[in-house]
Amino acid sequence: MAHINSFVRIPLLAVRQLIRPLPRIDVLDQDRIHMRVWPNDIDFNFHLNNSRYLTCMDYGRIHMMAANGILTHAVRARWIPLVGSVDITYRRSLDLFATFELRTRTICWDEKWFYMEQSFHAKAGLAAVAWVKGLFRSKEGNIPSQAVVDLVAPGFTSPPVSEFLTQWNEITKQRLDGPR
Repeated sequence: MAHINSFVRIPLLAVRQLIRPLPRIDVLDQDRIHMRVWPNDIDFNFHLNNSRYLTCMDYGRIHMMAANGILTHAVRARWIPLVGSVDITYRRSLDLFATFELRTRTICWDEKWFYMEQSFHAKAGLAAVAWVKGLFRSKEGNIPSQAVVDLVAPGFTSPPVSEFLTQWNEITKQRLDGPR
């Protein structure tokens, strides 16, 4: 799925948006994608490999941006979406050929980062949950988050950034500034 995501699925999604856009969702709405664990997604335990979770999450974020309208603006402006940090917790395995639903939503944003939650749901329940912080960058530098939102929902402001996300953001800064 990794190579298919990067070189086929994501570009095809951008092209699809030009021809037949996904049903529109609001900036804070949850986007849902149904997926399956294929043989090239598994590790020696015959379940979804850790790295494949992140690959699925990449596609989920792009899909959400297509559905909320941000992707069209980002492609036109040649902005690059970048991930600053991911924190993922696994609860149960997603075995070979298992179907699952990937849910992606933006929780809030600050001047620099968008904070998103992505969760994997199978028949047995929650399989994994992750928090992601990301931003858009142009040749000139980072694009302020509110400027991105204003393109699809002018004047819509972020819910407050929770104490949990503020602490998580501080922890990621400390990791980068800590001893090497």
